[in-house]
Amino acid sequence: MRTYQAEICLNERAEHAEGPVWDDVRQELLWVDVYAGLVRRAKWAPPRLLPVRTYSFGEMVGAVVPCAEPDDGWVVASELGFARLATDGAARKLTEPERGRGTRMNDGAADPRGRFWAGSMAHDVTPGAGTLYRLEGAEAVPVLTGVTISNGLAWRTPDEFFYIDTPTHRVDLMTPDGREPAFAIDPALGAPDGMSIDAEGALWVALWGGSAVVRFSRDGEVLARVDVPATQVSSCCFGGPDLTTLFVTTSQERFTPEQSAAEPHAGKLFAVDVDVAGLPVDRYRPEGEAS
Repeated sequence: MRTYQAEICLNERAEHAEGPVWDDVRQELLWVDVYAGLVRRAKWAPPRLLPVRTYSFGEMVGAVVPCAEPDDGWVVASELGFARLATDGAARKLTEPERGRGTRMNDGAADPRGRFWAGSMAHDVTPGAGTLYRLEGAEAVPVLTGVTISNGLAWRTPDEFFYIDTPTHRVDLMTPDGREPAFAIDPALGAPDGMSIDAEGALWVALWGGSAVVRFSRDGEVLARVDVPATQVSSCCFGGPDLTTLFVTTSQERFTPEQSAAEPHAGKLFAVDVDVAGLPVDRYRPEGEAS
C-alpha cells in the first residue's frame, strides 16, 4: 500500500471546510466553510493556496460547483435547497425543499450531463431525515429518501455514480435500476465523508475521525493512504495543472476550545502530490432554469 503525507497549503482555519472543487477553467480551488456560510476561491502556487476571493452567502452552504460558462458563476447547495451565486457575489435562491424540516443541505456535485445533485441531513443527525436531490431547472427532484448524512458523490458513467450515506460505513453504487452496496469501510478507519474518483476509476474517500484519505478500488481494496494531521477529514478533490495534486479539507466542527487547541491544524486545507491523475470537474449547465 502506498502512503502519502499531506502538507498544509492554507494556514487559515475554517470551522468546517468542505466540498473542494478544482475549477480547471479559472485554475482555482473552490470550497465552502459550511456554518460560516462562506464560498472561497484560491489560486494554486505550490506549495500554497493564494486566496482570491471569499463570498459571504448569508446562510449555511454545503457545496459549490462552477457553471459551464464561467461568467454564469456557480450553483450552490444552500442551507435549505439550491441557489445561484453570481461572480459579483449576488445570490439568487432557486428552491428550498428543506424549509421547515429541521435539516440543512450537505455535500453535492454535478454529473457528466451538467445536472447538480446534493443531499441533506438533520441538524441533530436524526436517522433517515435526509434526502438526495437532483436539480432540474428550478425544481429539486427527490432521488433518494431516508438517508442520514448525505455525503460523497462520484460518477462512474453518466448514469451510474458512487454515493456515501456516512453512518452506513459503505460506498454504494447508484444505477438506473436502484441502489446497491459497492463496498464496506471498516469503522476502525473512520467514517466515510466526501470523495473523489481518479482517472483509473479508484475512489479517494475522506475518513472523518480517521485522519486520512484512503484510495479504494471499486471492490473496496485499500490501495493507498494519505495521512492528514487533523482528525476530522471532510473531503478531497484532484487539482493543479495536471490534476495530480490532491486537495484535502478538514474541520473543527463541534470542537471545544480545548479540542481546538489540541488539534491546531483542524480546519486547515492540505495538499499532496499523488501518482495518479484525477478527472476534470463536471460543470453545471443551467439549461431550462427558471428566470
